[in-house]
Amino acid sequence: MNRLPDAAAPLEICRAELAEPIRLTELAEDWRRDLNALESRSIRRDRDAVRRIEAALAQSGDLYAFTSALQCAMQAYANETLSIWGDAALNTAQHQARLIDELTQLSGAWRVFCFAPLQKLPGADAPPGTFSAWLRACQDEMLSVVRSSAAQSRVPASTVTTGG
Repeated sequence: MNRLPDAAAPLEICRAELAEPIRLTELAEDWRRDLNALESRSIRRDRDAVRRIEAALAQSGDLYAFTSALQCAMQAYANETLSIWGDAALNTAQHQARLIDELTQLSGAWRVFCFAPLQKLPGADAPPGTFSAWLRACQDEMLSVVRSSAAQSRVPASTVTTGG
């Protein structure tokens, strides 16, 4: 793993702390823009539905024609609602994925800075991968050190001398 020199780590944290909030704000702005677009589609859908019902009331002379026009208006309303919901779910998934990526990058800089002293332990170099893999490697190294020191501290009874 490429570790930063000790003097560069605080500079990397500072850079991340300055760059990431701006990027997170841009992501929030993009998400808000998409939500506003969905809201305008909802308003357009409602307005069109009201206009269709109004036209059905004005143009239909009997109950059958009104019912038929009302069913068409409700079907168009339901189709547009499902389309809006699908787009909202897709937008949410995409924006959440981007947000998680940005937060992961931000936490990566903190991890490098905060755990740099622990990485100086003998045999505790961080493997490339996730934080949990790195933590497991550190735990395994600590357990092996404890086991080896426990094995060395066991002295056979025949070598113990009694003082007089």
